[in-house]
Amino acid sequence: MSMYVELLTRALAEWPSEIRDDTLVEYARNCRREMVRTSSRRQKGAYAALAAEIAYDRALVKLCLANDVIVEPDDFSHPEKERRELEGRLAERGLDLIAAV
Repeated sequence: MSMYVELLTRALAEWPSEIRDDTLVEYARNCRREMVRTSSRRQKGAYAALAAEIAYDRALVKLCLANDVIVEPDDFSHPEKERRELEGRLAERGLDLIAAV
């Protein structure tokens, strides 16, 4: 198991139960915006970028599960690739997270 998968698995175990339905979509969009913003700011550092990626991927997994898209944390051994695939599957269902950024 990669370190990223382990971190994501732990983050999923700590998911706040109050985030669901419409708030889940908005939360995922906010996390994606933060991930994009953090990755473009080199001065914030690797830890901030990693935290933003984990937060977004956690929200992405929960959003996928809420929309009957099959996903497992183990699929994130290559996070960028898995992220693009899941974003595409959600877009097919009318949830375009990329256009919202």
